[in-house]
Amino acid sequence: MIYAILYHPGHNRVYFETSVQLSVSEFRIAARRLSTICSGIGQQKIRGIDYLTFETGGELGPEDLKIISGLSFVYALFKVEHFNGELYLRPLARECVSFVDESMSAILKYSGKTNEIFTRMLLNIAYHTQDRRENIRVLDPIAGKGTTLYEALMKGFNAYGIEISETVVNESYHFVKRFLETARYKYEHSALRLSGPGKSFTAARHTFVTAKTKEAFKGKETRTIELIAGNAKYADQYYRKNYFDLIAGDLPYGVQHGNVTKEKQTSLTRNPTELLRTCLPAWVGVLKPGGVLALAWNANVLPRDKMERLLEENGLAVKKEEAYLRLAHRVDQSILRDVAVARKQ
Repeated sequence: MIYAILYHPGHNRVYFETSVQLSVSEFRIAARRLSTICSGIGQQKIRGIDYLTFETGGELGPEDLKIISGLSFVYALFKVEHFNGELYLRPLARECVSFVDESMSAILKYSGKTNEIFTRMLLNIAYHTQDRRENIRVLDPIAGKGTTLYEALMKGFNAYGIEISETVVNESYHFVKRFLETARYKYEHSALRLSGPGKSFTAARHTFVTAKTKEAFKGKETRTIELIAGNAKYADQYYRKNYFDLIAGDLPYGVQHGNVTKEKQTSLTRNPTELLRTCLPAWVGVLKPGGVLALAWNANVLPRDKMERLLEENGLAVKKEEAYLRLAHRVDQSILRDVAVARKQ
């Protein structure tokens, strides 16, 4: 059986010449969950249009189609068939159903925003590297204005974020509230002020528990999206040990996104090393055994070997198979974004 994937129109616009490399890597990582072995994965022109094609040992089932439909670069999926010596593409229905509308992560436009297609890929890579399928909890400890959280909620995950700026968290709170109300989702909101021993830290928490309908809400078919205005180094104070299945985030690397590691620090640095040294012990503490951490960062300021060493020093096993080592891509002249994926032993 041969299948062909038509690329999402925005995929090449995000990754340029590395778009094929990244789509193949994402597909290979997700393929471990498919019910049939895939081979011959690569790009092929059909009638002048680029497709990612692959061969399987058997027919793709509904769960397989759901996995493939959820990949960040997939726009349409076809089965390749031949009739009377001619090649035909038979369209297959996409099985991907979003918990909330896909517009949630695309509505907000601002300087320094992490692209939603990339964020979707980051979450897919993390999710398909671990083994759990249900009741997934995701933490973005450097949440910014929440793109990771909105993409996670779309996938039906429970989404949690930490952002040091209370102003940004308040903006995100109002956005989530307005979005859920406009889309007529049933939700409950709670707010809580957190403080550490001897007031070593303070933080503000906004929690939304939501469902598509009142009936679903009553039936506990809910998801959580939570925002904490606080310092990410206290993640293990905000959440209990072994709480999250996934940790995913795009480490700050530019003028819009600096790394803030101290409570009252106002200057911003491009290098994430200090941020990771300060925060990784807490992040690893709230990650479940077998859970996966996936972080994007600027490899021009922190070489990959040093990034891997930081993760390994904190007890994580870095994934080093080929698919995980072919995720680097240029964002602009000063930013070579790479992705490190590591699993808690």
